[in-house]
Amino acid sequence: MTTSRNHTAIAITGKAMVESIQMPTVEPNSGEVLVSVAYSTIAAPDVYMVDGALPTKPEDYPIPLGLNVSGTVLAIGDGVPKLKIGGRVCAFTLLQEKSKGLQLKAVVHHTLCAKIPDNMSLKDAVTIPDNFVTAFYTIFDQLGLPFPQPFPATAAPPHAEAPILIYGAGSTAGQYAIQVLRLAGYVNVIATASFRHHEYLRSLGAKDTVDYRAPDMADQIIRVAGGKVQLVMDCIAAEGTMKKVAQVVCPNAKVALLLPIKEGESLVPESGKMWMAVPPNRNPFGEDVKVIGVRTFLYQDNEYMKNNLMPEILPYLLKENLIKPSPIRMFNQGTFLERTLAALDLVRSGKVSGEKVVIQVA
Repeated sequence: MTTSRNHTAIAITGKAMVESIQMPTVEPNSGEVLVSVAYSTIAAPDVYMVDGALPTKPEDYPIPLGLNVSGTVLAIGDGVPKLKIGGRVCAFTLLQEKSKGLQLKAVVHHTLCAKIPDNMSLKDAVTIPDNFVTAFYTIFDQLGLPFPQPFPATAAPPHAEAPILIYGAGSTAGQYAIQVLRLAGYVNVIATASFRHHEYLRSLGAKDTVDYRAPDMADQIIRVAGGKVQLVMDCIAAEGTMKKVAQVVCPNAKVALLLPIKEGESLVPESGKMWMAVPPNRNPFGEDVKVIGVRTFLYQDNEYMKNNLMPEILPYLLKENLIKPSPIRMFNQGTFLERTLAALDLVRSGKVSGEKVVIQVA
């Protein structure tokens, strides 16, 4: 139900147009909570939408930005277990405009919310949801590694020592992938990243780290893996990274690409060209390699993950201090709109490395 109240939101109002607008404050329906938003984030998909690289229709506007939310629960719909008014949560917003993070009030389904422990700040918590979900979904659903129960694992999983390559591990998605694999009992994670991230990635659980700029990168990976690798998560998923990954995978390997596929080598391509599947004329992989395009927004098609990942698993990991939030690049100066535009420019520039871009909302 929509009330007569409104609140401020930062939204796309047309191609390359971002404005501060007023949105109706919507009461939560059954299964939903209304959150007073303290912090949100800007990530590459926000830039893709603003710049028109991901298709939108005129009737879709306005489109609020921000994939993550952290804040305080203001109201609760029927059928919401465990969450309480006044409780602190972080949430993954998916695609509904009423849920997006860059607005003062967001309505989110309870299965997308996680309780935040008292010893964690809201600004740290907001760095977690999208990348944690992406890592978990990619590893256990898309790549099909067996999910240990209980989680974290209390015994080594099958093939615990098999090498698993995380390409672009310095990204925030890569950081959570390493942590999730460690908690699942996998002990032979190989991470590619710039050299300055190596020590940090090893502290998260990577066994070996390789500089992606090294001219002999492929040889280094094959050497530390003891041969070509069977499982890969490419967190950049660009033409250049796929070519590098193709050099180190064995026949019948599985390669998970975090969509969309970008032209060139960077997370935000200068050309703006990207695809939701690998174009046949740009596919560097052999026919026997299974290439998986990861669409994190579909993760709730997995009923177990829908009902457990954010409501149950993440709160436990946070309470037990088993997940480390990503480093933060904070935007808290100027107006709400000015902070957002500055954050979008930074992400667009490709100069974000190993940090989550966080915007103070209120």
